[in-house]
Amino acid sequence: MFIIQNRIYSYFERNPQLHVLFIFDKMGIIQTELEEVKDWSDGYVYKVFDGAWFNTKYAIENTWKEKRVVLLFPVGTYPHSEEQQLQFPLLDMLKANMEYKEDDYASYMQQYNLPERFRGFIKKNIAEIMSSKIQNILNGHIDSATFSEDLVCRAFISNYLGDKKLLDWETIIVKMIILDATWEEKKRTDFWHRLSRNLDASKTANDKLMKLFGVSYNLNASQKMKSVAECLKYNCITQLLDVVPGDSYKQYKISSSAVLDQINKIYEWGTHDRLLSEKFIQSMRILASDIKEEEIINIYGIDANYFYYTEALCWPILQEIVEKKLMADPEDVNDRMRELSLKLPADSHIQIIIRFIEQSALFYIQVRGLGTLKLNHTKEYVNKYITEFYLVDMFYRKTLEAYHDLITKENPIEHMLNVAKRQMDQEYAKVANLLNLEWLTCVEEKGAWFTETGLKHQEDFYANESDLNVKQVIIISDALRYEVAMELMQRLAREKNMASIEAYQAMLPTETKFCKLSLLPHHSLELIGTDMAVDGTVLATTEQRTAHLDKYREGGVCVRYEDVMNGDQISTRELFKRPLVYIFHDTIDEASHSQSPFEVISACRKAIDQLSVLIKRLHATWNVTNVVLTADHGFLYNDMKFEDKDKHNITDASVEKKTRYYLTDSDEYVEGIVKFPLERVSAIKCQMPLWIGVPVGTNRLAASGGYNFAHGGASLQEMIIPVIRSQQKRTNKTEKVGISLMNHNLNMVSSRLKFQLIQSEAVSMTVMERKVVCCIYNGDDPVTQEKVLTLNSTDATNLNNRVYEVTLNLQKSVSASMLQLRIYDADDQLNPLIRETVKNNTMIEQDF
Repeated sequence: MFIIQNRIYSYFERNPQLHVLFIFDKMGIIQTELEEVKDWSDGYVYKVFDGAWFNTKYAIENTWKEKRVVLLFPVGTYPHSEEQQLQFPLLDMLKANMEYKEDDYASYMQQYNLPERFRGFIKKNIAEIMSSKIQNILNGHIDSATFSEDLVCRAFISNYLGDKKLLDWETIIVKMIILDATWEEKKRTDFWHRLSRNLDASKTANDKLMKLFGVSYNLNASQKMKSVAECLKYNCITQLLDVVPGDSYKQYKISSSAVLDQINKIYEWGTHDRLLSEKFIQSMRILASDIKEEEIINIYGIDANYFYYTEALCWPILQEIVEKKLMADPEDVNDRMRELSLKLPADSHIQIIIRFIEQSALFYIQVRGLGTLKLNHTKEYVNKYITEFYLVDMFYRKTLEAYHDLITKENPIEHMLNVAKRQMDQEYAKVANLLNLEWLTCVEEKGAWFTETGLKHQEDFYANESDLNVKQVIIISDALRYEVAMELMQRLAREKNMASIEAYQAMLPTETKFCKLSLLPHHSLELIGTDMAVDGTVLATTEQRTAHLDKYREGGVCVRYEDVMNGDQISTRELFKRPLVYIFHDTIDEASHSQSPFEVISACRKAIDQLSVLIKRLHATWNVTNVVLTADHGFLYNDMKFEDKDKHNITDASVEKKTRYYLTDSDEYVEGIVKFPLERVSAIKCQMPLWIGVPVGTNRLAASGGYNFAHGGASLQEMIIPVIRSQQKRTNKTEKVGISLMNHNLNMVSSRLKFQLIQSEAVSMTVMERKVVCCIYNGDDPVTQEKVLTLNSTDATNLNNRVYEVTLNLQKSVSASMLQLRIYDADDQLNPLIRETVKNNTMIEQDF
């Protein structure tokens, strides 16, 4: 509905003799609305005066003689003074007809029962108030109790910004900042022109900005919101800091906590709103570029308690941390990364850099805590690996995962990150090599050929794990290293099925063609050429393996992972009615032989995702009670180039040679090589005595095959394989994760409390998640909203992933200086888990 058009009709309806209605559009508002009118009733002519006096007069008297004429004169074409009126060429017609008047303010006030004090304001603005756009915006907001000049001026400004709904001041200011830095020149020019023409709206906007920022927009500047953006940026960063004499931006300093509260709301809205955040951050970067983060850091330092962090503020902080602290004090670096991560938007690309630095710090923390790697017994080495060192492998892999994510985007500290990554590569290579040097030295000195490790043997897997009393699925995931399986266990902890993990010892060589087939039931394993026969047959295909399995368990079948996941519902259900199914999963090994750094790391992540889904479906969808997951071998991985000088040259005659092992009939000593009788380190029988030679430590041999990703040797990473047993049963968990506060010195600043909760242990097979409710009370009266939080992290290795930041905002005025934070279990809101005193350092204002 077009209100002005209807009012025009009413003129003619009230005055049947009216021929021409003259409209003198003083502000351009009427023309703007009438331009959107597509249809006029029969008998009406709408014309915008184009300066042709004679043609217009002729048309009125002749062409439009039988019509009702609506003649609009834009600014500059109609008389203003009495003298101009006397010279108005159509004065005779004007006197014989009528002029459109915006004189509805009295009826408007009467309609809404508005107080008399608003008469002047409404009279001045009635034309704009009565326009259809403003009426639609104000619809539902106008009555005698809620009407205010501020309300109407916000409607005007909302309209100028192109919105069809009433905006609050936070959104208006955010959009003004965005518009002032936009490339849409016409839209920006039109906004400022319309705002400047409405004196009430422009004064209201100016007063609001002055009250908040002490500065306002400057109509004479090309960037009109520049000072506002600068003040906003400066105070968002430094509001918790006392001004120092060398601060060249201190003229912007705001000390009022109530004002800071409102400024924080503006900044949070701008940076977190899904539709506005990207444009707002970019606009702030442009308008507030003279508030230089590097200058703030020069004044206050990298360790200052900054309230908000812009990306530009993070770069110099991150650079100094990587350059000077990462290796020297990784514990402190890890804490800083947690703080930074919580203060930045979750989708900021800096989060990837933070994750890289955090994982690097965890890697160094773990390495520093290893203690001696020279142990007395092979069992001690195995225990060292499955309790401590596997985390070194895991953190190295996760750091590389983050690194390969971050290198896809440019960043100003790219060189420093590359240096840090290369340093970590070298550190990992050194410590992994040292561990395995000592490990193999111990094995050789004991002369036990891995028989005293305390681990079950891979070739006994089927005999140990098969269960003839239930349907069973056995998953063999090629190259699923123990540390990757441990991360998979964290994922499985979220499910209702119960899972456990045990380490087994793989055969040598730790090569797929030997180890994978040893996991099938068998009576004998025999070397034929360079292949291994199972019960006298080389099982090269899935069909051959199925035929072999059926001999031990009738109806048993071997399938590929892809065939299971791509199968239709009927065939899959039939498949898992069989008593025993072997599923061969090759994601890691298949992708990693390409030696692409990205492929190796991403394949591990992909395998965790695939296997967690597969196990869940086996239990929940396909009704399999008993699932066992294992690997044929692990792997060594170094994300660095292996030069020819780093590859061990072997002159021994060999039956087969790869980068991590070779088979030979010679038992002669070779420097840098440990030799084991093949029949002593595996269940493989040979027609003639053979030895397997493996390089000490983590060295590679000069041979065909991969160097970055390698297996076949006797390192702990290659030999220790996981066996995960998952049972379909509802959890018997009775204990929930514990919670505690990170800091007990709680202060309400700018009408809000930010605090961090720690989930004290990971969700596991024995400990369940906990849902909590957080709220602040004045006595027994809640003064903030309730915040519900689910503590469900399964990460047992990184405390940072079990820290949650909570923000509670005051919702009512509170005069008490001491309040109380209470945190309840959602299932018991009578007995708080935590009660903590909160100092109220602010008074809230409700006029924003």
